[in-house]
Amino acid sequence: LTKSTFEIMDAIREKYNTEAANAKAAIPERFLKLDALLAANPPDVAALEAQFAFTDPAAASNNATVGALMSTTTSELFFATSAMSVLETWLKLCVPAIEDGNNFGVGIVMEAAKMVKDAREELEKLQASVPDYYKERGAAYAAIAPKTTTSTTESTSKADDKSTKDGTLEATVKEGASSSSETKTTGGPANPDQISHVVALDVMWYLKLCAACDRVRSLYAAICDFLEKNEEKIEAPKGSSSGGMSMY
Repeated sequence: LTKSTFEIMDAIREKYNTEAANAKAAIPERFLKLDALLAANPPDVAALEAQFAFTDPAAASNNATVGALMSTTTSELFFATSAMSVLETWLKLCVPAIEDGNNFGVGIVMEAAKMVKDAREELEKLQASVPDYYKERGAAYAAIAPKTTTSTTESTSKADDKSTKDGTLEATVKEGASSSSETKTTGGPANPDQISHVVALDVMWYLKLCAACDRVRSLYAAICDFLEKNEEKIEAPKGSSSGGMSMY
């Protein structure tokens, strides 16, 4: 390797060293915010069913409560997957050059990297499933949504315009056109089961989003705990002379 390549790798290691330190410092605060959110909104199926119930489909085209939780969950999942990706790469860069013997600390680093990798993959699957709410609810709501139609009526009119010029009677025909449109909302009473289907979807997805936030919270706790307990081994997998990378 040329000297410039070593310098580039040092810069890359330093970049991930800084980003990992920032992610690790931010996770406890994110944990506390999720903990407060879940404590303030304990899932209660009966209460949610009552809260989301409706009789007029026109007033239920969306669910603001689920939408707000969706926004929070999406934001948290994005941060969590990004943070896990950074930590995973940083941990891999912490692995020193391969040597014979004294590999216990290296094993700890690899175990941490696998733990973070598994968390990242799980979070990515959760993140990919979140938009399905809109597809499922949209299809269910379409069955009960009021139908709007617009009709346009056009008409023409003719009129004779008579005048005298130089003692001679002259007649001309004038034509005019006009149009009007009317918008109507049609549809009979919605089927009660179809309404219940929409409500059930809102309740189910609210609970799924709460579960997703709870899972993120659990992963934050487990990973921060493991990294903290094994700080020394991660910092120096083969002792103080290790060539690994440190963020502490």
